[in-house]
Amino acid sequence: MNILKEKEKLNKLLDILKDFSQKDIEKLEKLDRQYRALEKLYKNLKDEKLFFKLVLINALMSYQLQMKGEDYWEIFSKFFSENQNINDFERFITLYNKRFLNAKIKRLKKVISCVEKLFNFYCIKHFEENLYLLVKNLSICLSQKEDAKTIVFAAKMFMYAYKIVYNKKPKGLENIFIPLDVRLLKISKNKDFWLNLFKNTNFSPIELDVLLWVPQNLDKKTLNSLDENLRKKIKRFMTFLNAIK
Repeated sequence: MNILKEKEKLNKLLDILKDFSQKDIEKLEKLDRQYRALEKLYKNLKDEKLFFKLVLINALMSYQLQMKGEDYWEIFSKFFSENQNINDFERFITLYNKRFLNAKIKRLKKVISCVEKLFNFYCIKHFEENLYLLVKNLSICLSQKEDAKTIVFAAKMFMYAYKIVYNKKPKGLENIFIPLDVRLLKISKNKDFWLNLFKNTNFSPIELDVLLWVPQNLDKKTLNSLDENLRKKIKRFMTFLNAIK
């Protein structure tokens, strides 16, 4: 690894990110197709507890997908709007998330057990003061590291769900690592790079995920619908991204 190159990349990205605001994050969150999929699901379910359970289970099973994440969450939303039962999850996985299916079905049983235990012990609002507690509990129950991608991704999707239901974000986001998927790994595979990025911005890691992940899949029409100021910031980030590939 070229340390100097990583440092230069870090400094350039920090310079780009300093122009973004919390309002920009809120706008981008609502443009995230995954966020919109959750909005539709909640509207159709009208059951808070089931909604949060389904979101967490699906997030914890979101790996080695056979399609783009946005497509997968839209299919998830439609499927469980029509099949409002956790018992239908194995059928859903078999239809739409079947890479390494036997291993996934085995994991699914453990995931459902962990999520059910979580909600038997805690109410949803317990995590409002500190979302890190969700990460800690899932990590212990699933025997995974607290920065494991599916664990922190589950926290991000819980954050989305919480905002949809209660119109506010939980606290404690700064203690949760960023979910490093293939899009973010193009920026850097080095964990120290990301830790340095977090230390030098005013955003939590999972808020940074919104800034760095969502713009990479905005279509031209959506991008052009944004106000000029935000559009310029996104275009500057995309120019940076194209330069480092």
